[in-house]
Amino acid sequence: SGNVGAPGYLYYFRYLPYLFLGVFCYVMGYILMAFRQGDIQRRMEASAVSMKRQSLEGLLAMGVMGITLWGIGIAGAGIMYGKKFCQSGNLGYYLANSLLMMAVALSLSYLVGMFMKNSNMLSGVANVISLGMCFLCGVFVPMSVMDQKVLKVSRFLPVYWYEQVNEILSRHHSLTPELLGKVQISMGIEVLFAAMFVCLILVVSRYRKEG
Repeated sequence: SGNVGAPGYLYYFRYLPYLFLGVFCYVMGYILMAFRQGDIQRRMEASAVSMKRQSLEGLLAMGVMGITLWGIGIAGAGIMYGKKFCQSGNLGYYLANSLLMMAVALSLSYLVGMFMKNSNMLSGVANVISLGMCFLCGVFVPMSVMDQKVLKVSRFLPVYWYEQVNEILSRHHSLTPELLGKVQISMGIEVLFAAMFVCLILVVSRYRKEG
């Protein structure tokens, strides 16, 4: 499985984190700000339903929205690249990787949205997170031409690991055990990021309930 010309849909998948982060940061922010206004917040806090359960149900609702956006994104790739995309030997890995990125973007956006006070603050933070992370992690500029010092910092960001998988998939029609191992490690790190953000959401919710 030597190097091959990068398929056109690689660029489509490379930009997906920007779409996910951009859309989710704004949507989550506005929804969570709406829930904190007026009597809604007090009624939720006085509810017999625990704050942990409220948070989990909120995440579940956002998950449905996330799956919908992901489905639209994948359908777009299918429409634009047709058979070439659908018959790709690495199709399953592209789908799994983008689904994990969606989960990371969703949970991060939810966490960020919990701290937003107004739309101006949300707009600034959403831009910093979506543009900043995408610039640092190889979305707008291929990793191969990026400075190594920048990439060392990027390793601490989830989008870096998503793009690592994309780079491997774009260069190989099929994966050797060694390459498959690298792909699985990168995806595993994405899962850890998503789990960490969910844990932080639950901690913040509990702290606010007790505070």
